[in-house]
Amino acid sequence: MVKKQTLAIDITEQKLDEQAILEENIRLKSSIRESYKFGNIIGKSAKMQKIYELVVQAASSDVNAIIYGESGTGKELVAKAIHDLSERKDEPFVVVNCGAIPEHLLESEFFGYKRGAFTGADRDKPGHIALAKGGTLFLDELGEIGLNMQAKLLRAIEGQGYTPVGGSEVKISDVRIIAATNRDLVMMVKNGKMREDFFFRIHVIPISMPPLRDRKDDLPLLIEHFMKLYDDRKGLPQITGRILDAVRKYDWPGNVRELQNVLHRYVTLNSFELMGASLYTHDDTSLFAMADDGKTGLKVALSKFEKQYIEGALERNFWHRGRTAIYLGINRRTLFNKMTELGVESPQNGKKIAQ
Repeated sequence: MVKKQTLAIDITEQKLDEQAILEENIRLKSSIRESYKFGNIIGKSAKMQKIYELVVQAASSDVNAIIYGESGTGKELVAKAIHDLSERKDEPFVVVNCGAIPEHLLESEFFGYKRGAFTGADRDKPGHIALAKGGTLFLDELGEIGLNMQAKLLRAIEGQGYTPVGGSEVKISDVRIIAATNRDLVMMVKNGKMREDFFFRIHVIPISMPPLRDRKDDLPLLIEHFMKLYDDRKGLPQITGRILDAVRKYDWPGNVRELQNVLHRYVTLNSFELMGASLYTHDDTSLFAMADDGKTGLKVALSKFEKQYIEGALERNFWHRGRTAIYLGINRRTLFNKMTELGVESPQNGKKIAQ
């Protein structure tokens, strides 16, 4: 009779725990709906709302996860958000850039080594797995790990243990693996560059980060976020309509990281550049500031603005006058006349462009 009562209590407690987890997931999902920020991740688009929901799902379990995405999409931020929402949040979050570790050092980096294991090993050193004990091990650039190391990591992940280099004691790992890659791991398995059993051990909860070009609705939020990082600086340049237009039309091959770098350079070097093409400087970000010398009339101010705008359009189209005319919505003859009238000079020869 005591055993049945004990069993009933255990089942009741389990159901209460499951109910608590369910209620917490509902609360988190409700809080992220229409949210523009989740941890350090910025975005309000439909694609990012789906990412937030996947983060909550991954955080509520303790299985391994893999984050796919191009470079600069914020894969590490997502991994950290999962960790911070999980039951392991009070334990270490250890980041390992697998692509930056030489192959012959992978084993000692992951498993650690004992004093005297090799030349220069003058003390015991714990590996990444030991440092992440109880927490999360984030494996960035997972696709860079070779087959031999995949097999050894698989044993450790599956609970069969690992041995530090130069040691004899078998240690059991207690980590949750979150990996990230910009490679096609399925194709790597087919080509024999990744073990199938290793792939399936990691690929439990897949999350695919959208590139910035597919979520341009988030650009204003991202720009505002990054510009706030420089609030301590005086005289921050304005983000003008021209800049926003250029930002929206650009494909951002470097994604969010590229956007941050472009804005940092804009603030620091007085130049707004996309892939090496300088579009604006601080001096021409504000028409009013440019013309407000107490003497400039409306006609002159408008001419200055018109010249600035046409030069920006020409630079944007690599000084191809036909494409620039289409971009501006005018015919070629009108563009030529304006360039001559305003004194717009070609960077190729430094001369005024005639009709």
